[in-house]
Amino acid sequence: MQHPDTRDTQLDQLRRKLADDIADVAQSLDVPPHIRAPEDLRRVWRKTSTSHSALRALIKEILRDTSDQEKLPVTRRRALRDLKSEARNIRRQLFDWASVSLIVERQHVPPETDLVQVSELIHGPRDVLDHVFALFGHSLHKIANPSEHTQSSDAEKDGLYRDIPLPMSQYSSLIGAAYRLCLAQRKTHPLRFLDVGSGGGTKVLAATTCFDVCHGLEYEAHTVETGVQLLTGLGADRCTLFHGNAFEFDEYGDYDVIYYFRPMQSNEDMIAMEARILAQARPGTILCVPGEMATPDHDAAGARNVSGHVYVTGLSADEVARLHHAARHIGTSIPGFVKTPPRESALLEPLLAACARNGYRI
Repeated sequence: MQHPDTRDTQLDQLRRKLADDIADVAQSLDVPPHIRAPEDLRRVWRKTSTSHSALRALIKEILRDTSDQEKLPVTRRRALRDLKSEARNIRRQLFDWASVSLIVERQHVPPETDLVQVSELIHGPRDVLDHVFALFGHSLHKIANPSEHTQSSDAEKDGLYRDIPLPMSQYSSLIGAAYRLCLAQRKTHPLRFLDVGSGGGTKVLAATTCFDVCHGLEYEAHTVETGVQLLTGLGADRCTLFHGNAFEFDEYGDYDVIYYFRPMQSNEDMIAMEARILAQARPGTILCVPGEMATPDHDAAGARNVSGHVYVTGLSADEVARLHHAARHIGTSIPGFVKTPPRESALLEPLLAACARNGYRI
């Protein structure tokens, strides 16, 4: 076997070559999927795969060395030991290569996927797991909203509905679509979500599967108190519930995604609430509104429908059509509530991050 110092130089050169090639792949993946040239990604990925194969071959050769170290000079013995240690370290960083390869290759020609999925939980038969999930969702809602069948006199006088539990199957479709739209917009800041009329916060909790910061605005103080206790007990530190009035709230412009499900009884109040939201929301804000918006001409008011019950604010019809087309090419993977990233790898991290920005995760 060659001297360990020679092998160490070769190992470092091949590691650097792979890191440079991975950076090229990440740069290619950062081109929006719907306009990316497939052959450009294939070309840089072939080059990267070749670099990976060369590095793995050298690692195997280094770790297969069976030299009798007792017969080697001390300095060479130490160099060989250090060389094998570094080879093992790089091998560990490449442990997830097969999984990464799979999601990169899926993006060579990314499929178009409907933005809002129609769940069998709504229109078709349920299997056992569906029933279990529905039971747990219902139970959690009851815990967070123990007084769901009662209402304070103030809330009743002000024309508010009691908390209405939207089935989680429908809700998950809405927030999944909103998340893909945010990725298609190439937003780089932590994504912020608001539920207007949040009740005890079960939807706020569920939103943490997609968004970084999740808030709930609720009129009933006792419901906020119960919800805060539940979220604190669950360790949901990215969730915040606060007591307030939707007609007085002045921070709608701070959010990327806003959800509400008919918090007001009268259509006039709903229209007034939507007017306040639209007056503050930034262009490109995503609105998730089960049913439909109360505002009759919501296009003229500044909210255009994207797909299903998902709307976007402040964009022209052409801009909304382009955004919808771009989002259909985004993958459907989401961060999840409990983030369990692959093992730490300085080599693969740029590639994993680029894939995640396109909705692909391992």
